[in-house]
Amino acid sequence: MTPADAQTLHDDAATRGKWLIWTLSDTDLEHPGKYVARAHEAGTLLPGALVARTLAELRAMLPAGLKQSDRTSALPPDVIESLD
Repeated sequence: MTPADAQTLHDDAATRGKWLIWTLSDTDLEHPGKYVARAHEAGTLLPGALVARTLAELRAMLPAGLKQSDRTSALPPDVIESLD
C-alpha cells in the first residue's frame, strides 16, 4: 500500500461514515525488521499495509489528520501505538 492508497482508504471510510483505526507495529511476520501500519474497521483488519524502515518514516506515510489514541488493554502487546 502506498501513502496515497492509505489516504484514499481512510477518506472512503469517512465518506461511508466508518471509523478506521491504524495500528503500528514492529513485529509483523510478513515484514520482519520493518515498521508496519495496518488499518482496522469495526474490529476487522483491512487488506494492505504501510511498511517503512523507521517509525518516523512510517508516521510520515499515514493519512493526514490522525491523532494518537490512548493505549488500552484491548491492544495486543506488539502494537506500538494506535491512531484514529
